[in-house]
Amino acid sequence: MNRYLGIVGIIAMVFLMNSFENHPFKNSPEENQDNTKLSLGAKTALVPAPVWVIGSYDKNGKPNVMTSAWVGICCSKPPCVMTSIRKATYTFGNIMERKAFSVNIPSEQFAKETAYFGSVSGRDVDKFKVSGLNPVKCDLVDAPYIKEFPIVVECKLVQTLELGSHTMFIGEIMDVKVDKAMLGEKELPDIEKVKPFVFTPGSSNFFGIGEYLGSVSPLTKEVEKK
Repeated sequence: MNRYLGIVGIIAMVFLMNSFENHPFKNSPEENQDNTKLSLGAKTALVPAPVWVIGSYDKNGKPNVMTSAWVGICCSKPPCVMTSIRKATYTFGNIMERKAFSVNIPSEQFAKETAYFGSVSGRDVDKFKVSGLNPVKCDLVDAPYIKEFPIVVECKLVQTLELGSHTMFIGEIMDVKVDKAMLGEKELPDIEKVKPFVFTPGSSNFFGIGEYLGSVSPLTKEVEKK
């Protein structure tokens, strides 16, 4: 009897849902959208982050790379970038030893290698040998960069900041190298050619950048016209 009532209930639910779908007064998707903000607490797992690969030499001169998403530009004059790294990593000791690192920005075609670089330790494997990519010595700092990656930034370590689980390494940009084929107007990297990607910490997924949305100045003027 209970089973029969359960089946009848399911049939009735389906009927009501179909009736609602065809009802002329059904709300539009915009009207059904709930814009209420839900507090999820203090966490980093919700913020998409750039994907950089940090290059360094160990004390014996072995080149190594490590994928880092806790990264970004932190100063314009002098031009500086930062990456935050845990003390337990191989790269942490390398940067402390050599006072330098490189930032290597991958294209989408190197997503597999980038994932690999962040999943194993250079203490255990030679990441260049396994991946088939090639290290090149930086011209101005004591660090290697990845030959195949389209954008390379040579950084001199200027400051470290203890934050908690991570230490922030601030590097002054000494040079930026870009493949000629990746340049666009004004001799600047063309993001549609470079095809960088971002990392979503909560899901550990990579995503492409997406379509062009417009330039800052025209978009700003559209708002000011309202």
